[in-house]
Amino acid sequence: MEASEKTAFLSILTNVVLVVIKSTLVILSGSLAIKADAIHSLTDVVSSAIVLIGIKISKRPSRSFPYGLYKIENLVALGTAFLIVVAGYEIVEEVFAGRIRILPSHIPLAAGGTSIAIVVTWLFSRYALKKGHETGSPSLVADARHVWTDMLSSVVILISLLGSAFGFALDRYAALIVVAFIGKAAIHIFLDAVRVLLDASLDYESLNRIREIVTADSRVVKINEMRARNAGRYKFVELDLILRVKELKKGHMVAEEIKQRIKCDLENVDHVVIHYEPQKKDYITLSVPLSEDRRTVSEHFGEAPFFRVLIQRTRDGVVTADSILTNSYSQEEKAKGIKVANWLLKEGLDVLIVRKDLTGKGAGFALGNADVEILITREIDADKALASVRAEL
Repeated sequence: MEASEKTAFLSILTNVVLVVIKSTLVILSGSLAIKADAIHSLTDVVSSAIVLIGIKISKRPSRSFPYGLYKIENLVALGTAFLIVVAGYEIVEEVFAGRIRILPSHIPLAAGGTSIAIVVTWLFSRYALKKGHETGSPSLVADARHVWTDMLSSVVILISLLGSAFGFALDRYAALIVVAFIGKAAIHIFLDAVRVLLDASLDYESLNRIREIVTADSRVVKINEMRARNAGRYKFVELDLILRVKELKKGHMVAEEIKQRIKCDLENVDHVVIHYEPQKKDYITLSVPLSEDRRTVSEHFGEAPFFRVLIQRTRDGVVTADSILTNSYSQEEKAKGIKVANWLLKEGLDVLIVRKDLTGKGAGFALGNADVEILITREIDADKALASVRAEL
């Protein structure tokens, strides 16, 4: 069994142990309050069994459900929310309907047993909640909160027992606090389950992380659309991208790389669907590294102090922008070539004119991977180098 299944199974065993402890206390003490709490724990056994069944079924493949049965976990969480509401109603009814009758002579025994139940439920609810978050299982998180309400109901009983021993009627005030906790837990679980069942978007942090992964790739020009949702603990991501590629085969390779990065970085990602299209350019960007005089072509790429960037309209060859940019990476000690390449890619580079071949170098790989055309020139004058290249475009 995987971690979520083990935790659900342990939840069943824990609740069975609680039922046995509380039933024993009922026989020994005759407490109606503990009897009601034992019945409450019995409903928890049923709830935990439903959670385990939900986790098991959600992983089964089905031809009728090609996207999986993952949302069964959310349906289970929704059912657990209603069980929590029932638990809250039980507490209200037990306290305000006047059904709790504690015999003073049995208070020490009843209080001791109830205290044990509180410790057990508190420890297990913390453990189940931790495992639920680790595995991303909504039904385990819901079950952990359900166990927490069981602990709160035991706290109510313990307070009422102690109150009865000292002549104070504290049960109603304690019940109001407990019901508030129960209501909050039920609403939280209910809203989370309904959001997933209605295919609400993934949380902001996950969406932002996906966006960071995609935009970090220099071959991605633009994200047209990004959609992501949950189904149970699993995530489904859909992306529509514009890529800096010319061939479909290259685009497929880029899309697969992005898929793997997303799956490695985010937990429980089931599907990543990427639709991509090559960039359609109305303008082409040319660049050439310049020496200190800003007129001659530099012998170096990463160490060039300046870069001349020229933007040309593709339909008629008219230059719409011509500027000289300062290379802020020229003094970097490591990987300056790659940093300069990524900087130029962000500027929209399509054609690079250099004096020396960049093949086998990091910069050459980064630019070639983004389908930048690298042309080697013998011209020393930057104007002549650009003119000769523009004449061939």
